[in-house]
Amino acid sequence: MLTRITSLVLALALALTVSAQDVRDLSTPTGHITKLGASIPSINSTIQQGYRLTNLTYRGPGIFGSTFDAVFVKNSGAYASGWWWYVGQTVPQISSLLTTNQARLIDLDPYIDTAGNLRYACIMVNNTGANQKVWWWYVGSTVSQLSAHVAANNARIVDLDRYTANGLTRYSAIMIRNTGADYRPWWWYVGVTPSQITSLINSNNARLYDLESVGSGTYACIMVDEPSPPNWYWWYNLDSADILYLLNQYGVRPIDLETYLVGTTRKWAMVTVNNSNALTTSVGGQMRAATNGQVGLWMERVNGANLANLNGDTVFEPASTMKTFHHLHAMREVHLGLPLSTPLTVYSNYSPAGSSCPVDSGPFSEPLQTVLSHMMEASDNARTQAVRSYFGQSNINNTASTIGTTNTVLRHRIGCGPAALASPNDTTLRDLHIAHETVANGYLGSSKQAFYDLMRNDLVQLDDVINGEGASLGLSTQTLQSFRNLTELAHKKGGYGLSNGGAPWFNRSDFGWISVPFMVGSSIVPRQYSFGAWVNNASTDAGAIAAVYDAGLTELLRPTIRSALISWGSSLATVTSVGIGCGIPTCTQGVTGLPRIGSTVFYNSATCQPNLPVMFAIGFSDTVSGPLPLPFPLAAIGSEIGCFAYNDIVISDAALASSSGSAQFGVTLPASAANVGFEYWTQFYSFNATSFRTSNSLHSTVGF
Repeated sequence: MLTRITSLVLALALALTVSAQDVRDLSTPTGHITKLGASIPSINSTIQQGYRLTNLTYRGPGIFGSTFDAVFVKNSGAYASGWWWYVGQTVPQISSLLTTNQARLIDLDPYIDTAGNLRYACIMVNNTGANQKVWWWYVGSTVSQLSAHVAANNARIVDLDRYTANGLTRYSAIMIRNTGADYRPWWWYVGVTPSQITSLINSNNARLYDLESVGSGTYACIMVDEPSPPNWYWWYNLDSADILYLLNQYGVRPIDLETYLVGTTRKWAMVTVNNSNALTTSVGGQMRAATNGQVGLWMERVNGANLANLNGDTVFEPASTMKTFHHLHAMREVHLGLPLSTPLTVYSNYSPAGSSCPVDSGPFSEPLQTVLSHMMEASDNARTQAVRSYFGQSNINNTASTIGTTNTVLRHRIGCGPAALASPNDTTLRDLHIAHETVANGYLGSSKQAFYDLMRNDLVQLDDVINGEGASLGLSTQTLQSFRNLTELAHKKGGYGLSNGGAPWFNRSDFGWISVPFMVGSSIVPRQYSFGAWVNNASTDAGAIAAVYDAGLTELLRPTIRSALISWGSSLATVTSVGIGCGIPTCTQGVTGLPRIGSTVFYNSATCQPNLPVMFAIGFSDTVSGPLPLPFPLAAIGSEIGCFAYNDIVISDAALASSSGSAQFGVTLPASAANVGFEYWTQFYSFNATSFRTSNSLHSTVGF
């Protein structure tokens, strides 16, 4: 048997200079798709969309032939490769295809077809250029035989599958030479339990590379050690619904998906690798650490790149964040001509009394503007119902659809638990982003600012981030206040506590728009973003709130706020001294405050001539004053010895110095950011009856 199996080995011994990474080593975010029980036509349809297979498991016969569990990645960028896939193959057929295609196997799945024959499904990639590796493949092997091949080839196994043929348990394996760029410390085990796998992962400081059920709750596995492994996770005994949930919840893609039966129930084991950018990965991890609920997060520059997205296309119950769409529809009608003074009927009663569920009794009239303000700022459910009733639920939904949302549906009267359970409202983070981006792009015309003004403009987390990041950059309190004053914000929070007769669960969400002032050159350039986070089905409200606000919004905003503050760091108000004063004692100039936009800075003389006239001179050059070069000695025109003019005189003011020779003049700077970077110089002239003396000059740069 061993001789026959050995004759089936394909060994390619090629000199390598560059080694391409296995897709299991890559964590650059890419498009990926997982299909369960997919037919061959369904798999080919996905391939035609630009994807390639990376993992394939036979499931059995179906209406359109054999069916498979299939994992795909987008065949582009770092993941691009020439590749092929085949089903129903024999060993000689695979050998021939490998030769024809100049390829190597990356996945081999043995199975018994409906006629009782041993066949193979396989995926192969071209084995040329950077993709080239020294490799081997084996079928019909025992564990001991594979161990011998590993030792003989100085190889490591990268794919391992167990199957039964003719009543015998055997293994197929793909190996690559474990040298050079492909070298990894690695281990493989057969017949280990999940708890043993966990222990081995920890003791080996390794991550799973391949996982295979071998029956009775045990597994065969391959694990590797890497200097800088990507984030990764593994699970077992999953139901089909668990797979999509976990991929979205953790922002990962599968690198190995294996199915098996527990009794008569189909289960899956899954090994995954990170498929999210750094911000998504960091914030997602912090949110999951704060709550046991499902989490989502989003941040995207308006008309620009997405910065963070976890569960961005997952439909969730947004609670009062749904009111964003009520508000959008109402303000669209205002833009089209409806006065904000339009009276709406509001009902004042709730049932039961003191609850959040409004009922149609106790009517009073209120202007639309007031209704919207209460709805968006105080999250008043009675006013929300007034908007829903006045404009019509179907019209609100139509507006959401018109702007391009695809998963937003308003179904129930917000604030009413039974209605939320029976007919939950739906939206996604992407749809909320579309709403805010549509407003930013002019959908509401001149009513855009009113749309923002009628929403909540406060967010403790934003202020905490500004203050914390500003302090770490050494920015002053006044600078940070100026930054906050120029930061615009509009958002809507929501929350539900629901129960269907058992333990309650909690939903929390918040989504909004922010304009952040970046300094570009000497100009402030606002950059707009949408941002938000949600938690559904959390067991505690405190955990959900912490996940959305402390972990979610805080950390989503932090990198952008820090980047903007850094841009301000080169535009800070400064005052530096130029030259020296003259006289005995020396006349000097100092300053109280800094020349910040929108503030008054005070320039002070000291130890000039007491009780005598003093002139305060402001100039805009320290190199020339008319035809005279600066600094210019003044002794020839009557100054005391050693006095110089350090700047020209464009603006001047005068006063009598105090008995100590001091005087103070204030310069009030306009609040416009257009003045940031403007430079001017100041100097004091102190006069007596026969001569005068001068102070040092101060060079002031207007900033934050």
